[in-house]
Amino acid sequence: MEKARPHTSAPLNKDSDRDPEYEFYYFADLVAKGIVRNRTDLHRKIRNEGFPRPEKSSNSMQSAAPYRKARVHAWLDRRAGAPPCEPIKRPVSQEVVATD
Repeated sequence: MEKARPHTSAPLNKDSDRDPEYEFYYFADLVAKGIVRNRTDLHRKIRNEGFPRPEKSSNSMQSAAPYRKARVHAWLDRRAGAPPCEPIKRPVSQEVVATD
């Protein structure tokens, strides 16, 4: 009977020449990790919450837009240490009652 390999947290790719600054997430990775729910959520986080913009290497609309892992992780770390957001207070509408 063959023994099962113990689970290790070490990456399978042991390429020491690889610079972690140049590792990327793509949109599908962000969704799979639960960082964003959809493209609307992604754009809202970029616009309102300081999520890092993608590193586009081309002006083509069809080119993939990678997000640097280091910047995404730094954003998550900053967000984890931030106080919870207060709900937006909307003005209460004044009802106009018609009197005859």
